[in-house]
Amino acid sequence: MKYNFIFLICFCSYVHSNYLDRDEVHEFIDFMSTEHDFDKTYLVEVFSKAVKQQNIIDSMNKPAEKVVSWDQYKNRVSFFRIQSGKVFLNTYERWFDKAEKDFGVPREVIAAIIGLETNYGGYKGKIRVIDALSTAAFDYPRRRSFFKKQLEEFFLLSREENFEITGVRGSYAGAMGFAQFMPDNYRRLALDFDEDGKRDIMNNAADAIGSVANFLSSNKGNKRGWDRDGFIALPALAKRKNKLIKSSFKLVPYKDLDVIYENDNFDFSKKYIQISLFPKNEERDEFWIGDKNLYAITRYNPSSKYAMSVFLLSEELKN
Repeated sequence: MKYNFIFLICFCSYVHSNYLDRDEVHEFIDFMSTEHDFDKTYLVEVFSKAVKQQNIIDSMNKPAEKVVSWDQYKNRVSFFRIQSGKVFLNTYERWFDKAEKDFGVPREVIAAIIGLETNYGGYKGKIRVIDALSTAAFDYPRRRSFFKKQLEEFFLLSREENFEITGVRGSYAGAMGFAQFMPDNYRRLALDFDEDGKRDIMNNAADAIGSVANFLSSNKGNKRGWDRDGFIALPALAKRKNKLIKSSFKLVPYKDLDVIYENDNFDFSKKYIQISLFPKNEERDEFWIGDKNLYAITRYNPSSKYAMSVFLLSEELKN
């Protein structure tokens, strides 16, 4: 009787986690078949192998950018990461030269993003992307629509790039490769930078370098993009004391910021973003002002800690 009870628990757990038991999954299958001409048999086979992972939901609820202090987070800009970054820059110097020429993005910034995302390709994630995106799309209500779109894009990407869809691995959020692109950005912004006939940011560092530069410089005619003549971040001061100042990633006129930059050699007519690294700590403060280049970095990851870590690492690599 004891063993039967254990079997029943395991069986119920399996049934509960079987995505083919879910109406919304079958609705998604119908959509992919009708909208994108996928074979339903193939889709059913894929979802029969997809597995809900609670650790993915737990990680999304407590990302490092929210639960780790700035003092702890900036330790990622370690001596080892700096030295590894210098090796990475030297190893792929040819492609960094090309990226700077084509897009105007400094090599140190490109390398810093790849360094923070995957330690220069050393760790690209071990979670199956189909599990990550299925879990997020169907079992994470807070961002269901976003991840359902990413799941759609992942199927399209896998067909276009001839991926074995159940074998692709990445982060708990479904990001992939050297640069940890989400599926939609992979499809839209990944480049065949070395012109070998395949855009491969999963294993090809050259393609990853060009793709990160393309991401940061995209939509030049709009707010997003990279300004070859702009700066990234400058230290700032609070405009008013005893006011809670939070980071804001929206480019606004200088006069509308809660921080100020005390230097006459500054373009006060442009729009900027503000960074506050200790917004709830009355004993400490650290403020920065950033132009559209820092804004572009926050589009990669909308976190003040992430953006400033990229900036700090890029400065170390430059020096």
